[in-house]
Amino acid sequence: MRVLGIDPGTYKTGWGFIEGSRAGFSCREWGVIQASKTLSLPERLAFIYDGIDSARDKYSPDVIVCEDPFLNKDVRAALNIGRAWAMAALNAAKNALPFSTYSPTEIKKSVTGYGRAAKEQMNSQIRVLMGIKEEVPEDAGDALSCAYCYLTDMRNYAQGLVESVV
Repeated sequence: MRVLGIDPGTYKTGWGFIEGSRAGFSCREWGVIQASKTLSLPERLAFIYDGIDSARDKYSPDVIVCEDPFLNKDVRAALNIGRAWAMAALNAAKNALPFSTYSPTEIKKSVTGYGRAAKEQMNSQIRVLMGIKEEVPEDAGDALSCAYCYLTDMRNYAQGLVESVV
């Protein structure tokens, strides 16, 4: 199973590609799609879409997985994250790929065992799980965590979405 994880944002969208199953997996690559702040919102969204499309084209994932936008005190920020999330969903739909989402709490629990883990804890743990020695940008670490969550989610195995062997 090849999984492209996306951490949506209108300035920085993280992506991470991992391959395998619950029994064994490996990290292939990660990155951050960074749109210029001088671009208008529609231009940034197009830039994000193209960046996701480039990663999808390069790695040919079986599924695109995205962190769900969460509501916080800044409604405008949440709305913009939702717009970047839509670029990942649109890319999956236009390429006939399954699209799956997880809440931040589900992802944190999957990676650290604790649904309220701090960002630093998440980034450190995903590097350990993936065997990554170098630093990983926070947004890319979040995307890798999202992909990891999908591969370790037993519901996907029960539904036959992921094969149980590599």
